[in-house]
Amino acid sequence: MTNHGFVRKALVSLIIVWVSLSWNVFAQDLVAVYASMDKAFALRSSDAISTVLRNNQDSPSYEMLENYTLKKTRQLIIKNDLEFAREASLVVIDNNVENYDAIDLYSYIDKALISEEQKKKAEEERKQRELARQAALKDKARQQIETRGSYQTVSASSGKSGYVNDQQITYSPLNWTVKFGIADVVYQMVTAPEDYASIKYGLAAGADLFYATENFVLGADILADFHFLSLSGEQEVMFSGRFVPQLAFAGFVKFLFFRLGFAAYPLSSKDIEKTHSVETFLTPVVGLGLGNINIGQSRLGIHADYNLGHFMYDDIKASAEFGGSILLPLNVNEKTKIGIELGVSDLLFLREEGADNRIKGIFAIGVGNVQK
Repeated sequence: MTNHGFVRKALVSLIIVWVSLSWNVFAQDLVAVYASMDKAFALRSSDAISTVLRNNQDSPSYEMLENYTLKKTRQLIIKNDLEFAREASLVVIDNNVENYDAIDLYSYIDKALISEEQKKKAEEERKQRELARQAALKDKARQQIETRGSYQTVSASSGKSGYVNDQQITYSPLNWTVKFGIADVVYQMVTAPEDYASIKYGLAAGADLFYATENFVLGADILADFHFLSLSGEQEVMFSGRFVPQLAFAGFVKFLFFRLGFAAYPLSSKDIEKTHSVETFLTPVVGLGLGNINIGQSRLGIHADYNLGHFMYDDIKASAEFGGSILLPLNVNEKTKIGIELGVSDLLFLREEGADNRIKGIFAIGVGNVQK
C-alpha cells in the first residue's frame, strides 16, 4: 500500500469518527433541550417556554425545537386546555414571527376560545332569564294568593304540594269508584260428567276504594251480583260476592297490589243433577292486582285471585278468578266523574272430572271522584 492510499483511509476514518461523535453530542444536546421544554410545559409556564427557545435560538436544532413545542401545544388542545395552548403558541411567534404554522395554530385556538366564551355567555344569559322568569311566576302566584283570600297548603300522594282555597279544597287521599251493573251476563260451561252450557242475566253493584299515604296505598275491591234470569239452559239462580282488601307500597310499585280477602258463590237450583254446576262455594282469596291506574280521566284495574277454599271441597281440585274493569267517563266536573264501566272476569273451577267455567261481562254505570 502506498503512502498516499494510507493517508486517504486515515482521513476517511477520522471523518467517520468525528461525524459519529458530533451526532452523539448533537443528539444528547437535543434530548436535554426537549427535557427542558417538557419541564416548562409541566410547570405551565410561558416564561419558561420562552427561555428554552431563546437559549437555543442559535442552535442548529432550533427548528426541531419549535416543531416539538407546537406538538406539545397541540396536545394541550386535545386536552381542551385552550388558554395555555394559546400562550404557548404565542411564545413561539414572539421568538420567530416567520413561523406560519405557529401563527395558524394561534389563530385556530383564539377562534375556539372566542366561540367557547360566546357559548358560555349565551348559556349564562339563558340561566339568568330563566331565574328571572321563575322569580316572576313565584311573585305572581304569591300576589294571587294574597289577593284571593285564605289559602292552605296540601300535599298530594305524589309528593307535590300546592295552594288551595278554604272554600275550594278538592284534594282527598281517598280515591273511589262506585258502580251499578245494569247488564251482568254470565256464560257458563260445564264439561263433565257431560257438557252443559247456559247464559244468565243479572244485576251487579260494587266499589273500588284506595287510600294513599306517603308509604303505602290501602284499597278494597267490593262486588256483588245476582243472576236471576236464565236466557238459556236450566233455571238456576247464581250469586257471587267478594270483599278483598289490597295493599301497595309506594316505594315499590304503587300500582301493584297484594290482595287478601273473601269471596262467596252461592247457587240456588232444583236441577243440579242436570247442570252439574259447582254448588255454593265459600273461599278465602289471595292474589295480585294492578289498580288505581288513571289513563287520562279513565280508571283501569285488573286482578288475578286464587281461591283457597277448594281445599275444603272434595270434588274441586283448584279454583281461580281473573278479571278487570275500566271506567270511561262521560261527564267530568270539579269533584266527580260519571261514565260507563266495562268489566270482564273468568271464574274457573277444576274438578275431579272436567271443569266449571263462568265467563262474565258487566256493563255498569260508574261514578268516581276527581283528584287534583
